[in-house]
Amino acid sequence: MKKIFSKLFFILILISLPVFAQDETEIFIIDGFVTPEKPHTFKLSFYTSFPVKTKIFIDEKYEFQISNEFLEDHKIEIDFSTYKFNKKNVPYKIISENESGEKFISEDFEAILPYDEFIFTKSGSNPVSTILLGLLLYALPSPNLAIIDKENYFSLTKEIPLITFYGSGYNYPSGNIGFEYTHIYKSNIRDLVRLGYKHFIPIKGIEYISPGISGFSNLKGFNGIGAEFSIGLFKVYDVFTVYTKYRYNLKPNNTSQYFHEISVGLYSHFFTIDL
Repeated sequence: MKKIFSKLFFILILISLPVFAQDETEIFIIDGFVTPEKPHTFKLSFYTSFPVKTKIFIDEKYEFQISNEFLEDHKIEIDFSTYKFNKKNVPYKIISENESGEKFISEDFEAILPYDEFIFTKSGSNPVSTILLGLLLYALPSPNLAIIDKENYFSLTKEIPLITFYGSGYNYPSGNIGFEYTHIYKSNIRDLVRLGYKHFIPIKGIEYISPGISGFSNLKGFNGIGAEFSIGLFKVYDVFTVYTKYRYNLKPNNTSQYFHEISVGLYSHFFTIDL
């Protein structure tokens, strides 16, 4: 009887082995971006955890074959000029098939479209008014609380991303260099200009977290550096992200002169130079 149970147990193990022989395909994006120059081309490259055939399903309506052979390295280039999308962040999935015929569908990735000409509004809406609304929102300054010498001052600040760096085809760039102007009301420190860099880390449940560093000056001898940390909370119109930010500023040669800033605003890298 023990021998029979041992044989049955061994057979069950053998039967179960194919189930656990190969896990679901893992996708590792190398590059995924749309070129700013014409023709606007979506360039995607990635590798997989084991050899598979792959397809891409874009915006829930366009499907393209990537690899007809079982490969680990995959790439494709698609001319987006003839396709219509109704938002700037276009979702796509990668469908893979292993040598056993099993198919896997990846999580959602996103390609960011570089220009307004890609955004085709829904029927009944006015594209001109949509663009004007977007420009108005882009131009709005952010309310800012400056804490200087334990006193609270209201201020307005406007940050303009200048150069954007792309890395792996997610919702946000890997980082950007930006210019910022701040006016602090009723303070001895009134007007500040700032140049800095911030890095974006996508986070599930929110949009991103972003550490950054910058240099500032009032162009009258008050110069210093600032370290900041911002959190992207949610999107507006698929182009803007509502964020909150904290920044600590000080003069390196006089650490007793420091101040804090807390702000809420809209972030967009719509009008930047993409690298």
